[in-house]
Amino acid sequence: MPQLPIDVVPVQKSIIDLAELPKNTFNSVLHGFRLKQILDDVLLAEFVDETSDGSAIMRRGILIPGNAMTKAWRVGKVILCGPNVKHAKVGDHIIFPNNLGIPIANIEIEGFGTLYKGIFLNEQRIFGICSEIADNESIASIVANSAKK
Repeated sequence: MPQLPIDVVPVQKSIIDLAELPKNTFNSVLHGFRLKQILDDVLLAEFVDETSDGSAIMRRGILIPGNAMTKAWRVGKVILCGPNVKHAKVGDHIIFPNNLGIPIANIEIEGFGTLYKGIFLNEQRIFGICSEIADNESIASIVANSAKK
């Protein structure tokens, strides 16, 4: 059978019509469900060091494209903790390598709402718990100030 160029292949209707899904839910494995708790030494963190659209990571006021930082250190805020998490707690800011963990998007979390972009990590994969520095050059201040604008 001869191969046709891609621009002349007839369009076929898919069995799954993605246009019928509610907006911003396709990435969620829990569509139709709300995450209530997590288990073992797993924690769920929300990224706090990137722009609101998720396209760049902030480093001392400089925007670096997110796709250029696959092995970057990241800062997150803990949203949920499993019962065997010993050191971090909900609300803590943590640092961890970007390439460890399982990224998630658009998950409904009981008592929190929608987490648009975050990551599941085992506690052993975090490298530290941070506290915010209230000056104009810290990542926390830059992110907080940009969120207010």
